[in-house]
Amino acid sequence: MLKGFDKEDLVALWNLVKEKFSSAVPSVDKEKALWVELKRLFEPDADDVLWKLQRYMPAPLTWKLYTDCGVHYVSSTRGHDIFMLKEKDYPLSNVVMILMLGRKLQVEEDNEMARDLVMKIFMEANKPKSRSLDTSLK
Repeated sequence: MLKGFDKEDLVALWNLVKEKFSSAVPSVDKEKALWVELKRLFEPDADDVLWKLQRYMPAPLTWKLYTDCGVHYVSSTRGHDIFMLKEKDYPLSNVVMILMLGRKLQVEEDNEMARDLVMKIFMEANKPKSRSLDTSLK
């Protein structure tokens, strides 16, 4: 689907969809699907059900990067797909990030964008987790 698209095409499509549905609710299933996917892509929300259910994404995963539009996506064998803009941060679980790194990023050719994306996911997956220490107890 994303082959032949560049970043400007995606932004233009998002602007058209936002404009159309700012005054009307999507009524056709394809309209709803387009709205949901573009909203997830451009306005990530940690409360979105997609991010809450990602722990159920089974391995093996496929992880691909479309360099023309700067979109990478993770797909499971059960048909769960997550599309993400390279420059945005999404609430990926450590399990999914480790699976992504284990499967390796698929690109048409090695480039700086791909290397930066792999490093970003690696750094996020290995970030120390904050632990709350309750010092109020005596």
